[in-house]
Amino acid sequence: MKKKKDLIIGIGGNINSNEGLHPIEVGKKAIKKLQSLSINIQKISSWYISDPIPKNDQPKFFNCVVVGNTFLNENKVLEKLLLVEKQLGRIRINLNDSRSVDLDLIDYDGKIYKSNNLILPHPRSHLRRFVMEPIAEVNPFWIHPVFGLNAKQLSNQLAKQIISIYESNKKID
Repeated sequence: MKKKKDLIIGIGGNINSNEGLHPIEVGKKAIKKLQSLSINIQKISSWYISDPIPKNDQPKFFNCVVVGNTFLNENKVLEKLLLVEKQLGRIRINLNDSRSVDLDLIDYDGKIYKSNNLILPHPRSHLRRFVMEPIAEVNPFWIHPVFGLNAKQLSNQLAKQIISIYESNKKID
């Protein structure tokens, strides 16, 4: 029997959607859409607020991570993430533009993988406290497949990046 694969997805945004929804509300809609697309969400971190990386004059970002599992392969998961972004109004023009929603596949079952469209684990996740801190909150035993460190250890190396909890996590409805 086929085994479900564990995954971690980063969710973020820093501008309101075209409908005027706050990035956290857009992120919550994304979570519901992912659940309808064969991605079982098991845990949702708190929402964190942080400055953009690289540092610029954009509005602050709101980020969380979700832990889940799926029968989909890693490329199908990426396809679903891009579909949900598009459904929620994301338009990709320039790298690091402001956005109402951003969905990143951070980890797929501990796999190390590289293709033209996807690198696993996410190639910059270990450099972003707004990714590592939420992972440490919801999955403290997760180990980065490349560096062999847990999320808290990686987050501690990023102490100069200031983040704070904006909205505490709640149980999944």
